[in-house]
Amino acid sequence: MNLIILESKKNTPLYIQLYNHFKAEIENNRLQQGEKLPSIRELAKSLSLSKITVEKAYQQLVSEGYIENYDRSRYTVNRLDGFICKTLPYLTENNHNNQPNLIPNAILYDFSSGEMDLDGFDFSLWKRYISKSFLHKERLVGYGNIKGEEELRNEIVKYIQSSRGVYTHKSQIIIGAGVQNLLSILCSILKLENNSIAFEEPGFKNGRRIFADNAFHIKPIKMKKDGIDMDELFNSGEKLVYVSPSHQFPTGYIMPIGRRNQLLNWAQAKDGTIIEDDYDSEFRYYGRPIPALKGLDIRGNVVYLGSFSKIIPPSIRISYMVLPQKILEIYQEKSSLYNQAASTIEQLALAQFMSDGHLDRQIRRLRKLYHEKRLLFFAAIKNILGENVEVVENESGLHTILTLKSDLPARELGERARQQGCSVAPVEDYYWKATPEKLPQILLYFSKIPAHEIETAIHRLKLAWFPS
Repeated sequence: MNLIILESKKNTPLYIQLYNHFKAEIENNRLQQGEKLPSIRELAKSLSLSKITVEKAYQQLVSEGYIENYDRSRYTVNRLDGFICKTLPYLTENNHNNQPNLIPNAILYDFSSGEMDLDGFDFSLWKRYISKSFLHKERLVGYGNIKGEEELRNEIVKYIQSSRGVYTHKSQIIIGAGVQNLLSILCSILKLENNSIAFEEPGFKNGRRIFADNAFHIKPIKMKKDGIDMDELFNSGEKLVYVSPSHQFPTGYIMPIGRRNQLLNWAQAKDGTIIEDDYDSEFRYYGRPIPALKGLDIRGNVVYLGSFSKIIPPSIRISYMVLPQKILEIYQEKSSLYNQAASTIEQLALAQFMSDGHLDRQIRRLRKLYHEKRLLFFAAIKNILGENVEVVENESGLHTILTLKSDLPARELGERARQQGCSVAPVEDYYWKATPEKLPQILLYFSKIPAHEIETAIHRLKLAWFPS
């Protein structure tokens, strides 16, 4: 048994300190089943405590089942059925500050996440808008508008009209706590007439999983450089398709106008529905942003999904969808089944934030920041990884795909990167059906990597993949 150290100057009562000591000894298997504890008299004398203090600690341990006693003096460690003893080192104040070193292969550079740069958002400004939201007390005590707060839907109407060429009415906009929340609602509507859906291959794996979890059959349709394979889509017999035409994920391909028209004609011919995921359209670094497919939809066959998660922190979790009239009517019939999951406070804050012009300023700020980081990122890949990789420099987005000239599979390369403190994502993870790779491919985001550490991070990847 370890030396018992109690501190009388602490705010924690002495009997609690004593209880915590024995509890930790038992949980870490340093005191084992059947082992005797010192008697109350003996322990009180050795620690210069009152017998009442020791007795209170023991009684707490008895009540929680850590120890048991038979004759009010002999206390032994109880049998802890099903208890898995802790394996972490015993912490003291002396070694607590060194605790991060106990975590093997800690992630220093997250290339697998499209999260925001730490300097990419003015939280002090956001705090002021959150504070203003508390002025609407009468609206904060309820569940909020099922579709989302009217002020925010009004701002979204103006935003997607000016930035994406999408003309709609606020009644068609549904706000949710993230795209996945909105997709769950959409599944419940589309399930009434459909049991399968086509997805780009490779494509948005979380979206596929939500539809699969809602008992949809997933039909993967292969990608070409000009978009989804239309011949394969026509022959599939599907009436639903999920696409990201303005910047396909994860390939980065942009669907040209001709293919967009073909897709809209497919929806018309099949009486089908296109789900357009416009997840990062703000980040196009050369020329004007590509207009949304929804902006070309005159027949009401496109559901448009938009998110703020790339331009404000994703922890705020506000996304939206634009429903065509035929789907909106079903939504309104079933509206009593839905709750608004997005925070009313944050919706009101974002509405005023947008109204005051701060969202446009935020987009310009991030576009400049990410453009500069993008140049550093691709320069580092060329200078450090060199001819060991092939990389496609897309004009949009926050990620790229590396093709590695390696005999190792992508998952092994991912594990080696992790051992060097880097998290990466194999492209094969974004396929619904396993597909053999001629050469392994890795998806890399640069948005979260600090600009001054990009070269260091790429050097770690080289050490992981091409050490010689």
